[in-house]
Amino acid sequence: MATTARHAGIIVLFVATALISLGRASHAEDLSDAFLLPELFEVMAIEGRTAIGQDNAAPLSDREMDILRTELDEIYHPARMLADFVDALDKALEPHPQTRVDAIRFATTDLGQRVLRLEISAREALLQDEVDELARLALLEARMGQQDAKGADRLGMVQDRIDVNDLIEFNVTLGMNTSFAYYRGMLSESATVGLNAEDLLSLVQAQEPDIRRDVADWIESYFLMAYQPLSDAELQDYIDYSASPHGVAFNRAMFQAFDDVFVDLSQRVGRALGKILNSDSL
Repeated sequence: MATTARHAGIIVLFVATALISLGRASHAEDLSDAFLLPELFEVMAIEGRTAIGQDNAAPLSDREMDILRTELDEIYHPARMLADFVDALDKALEPHPQTRVDAIRFATTDLGQRVLRLEISAREALLQDEVDELARLALLEARMGQQDAKGADRLGMVQDRIDVNDLIEFNVTLGMNTSFAYYRGMLSESATVGLNAEDLLSLVQAQEPDIRRDVADWIESYFLMAYQPLSDAELQDYIDYSASPHGVAFNRAMFQAFDDVFVDLSQRVGRALGKILNSDSL
């Protein structure tokens, strides 16, 4: 009888654990679907591979570049990136269930879906150098007041969108963390030409003004392009949601998840490059 009871207890525990896991999986799928994350990470994977492929900090031979590209395809695997990100976001939101509900509610409105699709489409378009150049030119003209009054007003609204969620500060922090992780990866393979961790940290800190300038230029040109089809009223509604307590909390959780995922990716890239450089020197 005791054995039967114990078995029953084990079955109940197993079923309860399975239900909890299913609940978490459902939460993750809800987030992923609502925020179009599979589409976003397809683009972000290309962004990552392209950025590293264009980095000339450590010039590589054609053979070495082929090896690195193979490594990058494995590291920047969109499905794996997405799974890691959704898991990290789900954990970050676990103490804030109402924030999750509110975020999904907004994301699944007509405006929320339109904004998300515009953001993804703009990111995809900016992968083309000529589109990126045109977007930055439009930003320069807007900053210099060379556009009409509506264009100047739109830049102001874009800056409001950025400010309510501290997007420049979050992105600068993310940029510095991923840069340091990249160097740590190289350091782990003894490929930093005599520099230790303290030297590398100083190097990253010295990059902060350049990172901040690049972040501001990219995010303003990106949003200026992405939100162009929105009316002022629609963009203001989006800003108002983003500035709400749940909007701020969700943005913070998103960046925590981005930091978790992309710091790991950058360290893996650093290790991959370090191995290639070391194999060349042997």
